[in-house]
Amino acid sequence: MPAWSEPQDLKTWMVRGLSLRGSVLFLSVLAILISEVRFSWVEVLVGRYLAVTNSHRPESGSVWEQGRLKQVATQTLEQMVTRQLTAQREAREATSLTQLIDGLSTSQGTMISAAQFKTLYSQIPDVAARTLFSPILMLRISAEKSWDRVYMERENGQVGIYLLDRGNNVLSYTTLTDQQLKSTGTEQPVLEGTLDGQPEFSGRIYPADRFFMALDTLSPETQRGVLSQPGALLAAEGTPVRVGISDEVNADMIRIGVEMDTTQGPQILLTMGQEWAVWQVRMLLEPRLSKPPASKSLWPLRREER
Repeated sequence: MPAWSEPQDLKTWMVRGLSLRGSVLFLSVLAILISEVRFSWVEVLVGRYLAVTNSHRPESGSVWEQGRLKQVATQTLEQMVTRQLTAQREAREATSLTQLIDGLSTSQGTMISAAQFKTLYSQIPDVAARTLFSPILMLRISAEKSWDRVYMERENGQVGIYLLDRGNNVLSYTTLTDQQLKSTGTEQPVLEGTLDGQPEFSGRIYPADRFFMALDTLSPETQRGVLSQPGALLAAEGTPVRVGISDEVNADMIRIGVEMDTTQGPQILLTMGQEWAVWQVRMLLEPRLSKPPASKSLWPLRREER
């Protein structure tokens, strides 16, 4: 067997290169090179090794940072799309305006069709409905075929409702406070505490007996304009002590708070009265009070005769 020492001449080189051991070595190296060119197994093995040991190496550099930002952006976009689809599904499945408003998040609004909003609007009490939009206005824009959808959003503790046409132009809008939101439900809205703790009634709080005595002297239609559902007050627990009248007018409606003395403590029942009727009661309670401006006064006879 030839030794594996360096040959001394060219003939010895040739003899050893053509030997069995040299041929096997040459063919082995050639096979490795061909398989690497064909299958790139070296790169695959290196890649797998790097993937396995990836968690043990520090993440740094612009390439790592770009990859991380891309992954975070993808996850954030997926979450936004999921939340939007969920909000749209819940809005379509809402069975009441209160349920729809409760489902609104502070980060995004909800778009519903005009037909769905009209259905939900028709389910709330008439007095509360008028604080949102005038039903005559809604009938007019429906007849004009300009009303297409409704956008709702929650911002700064209030809910904004926008009536839009097909071009997303605002036809009319309103905002609701927390107290107004409660009045959109079917139950009588109730607040804990006394009228003194509600700034909107400050300076317009009257003893309950004086208020109802003054109301009793007015015509039945005026009484209905002030209290559209007196039965709800009669059915409430406790005894009326004081009545407060808000200083805010929304869609020709004024909020009225009736303080009740109950076994659980003082509570306030909230209701809505028509502006023209409430002013008649106030003028009896405060004789020196001037009448409201003509532009804000809606007297009952013409309204009822329609």
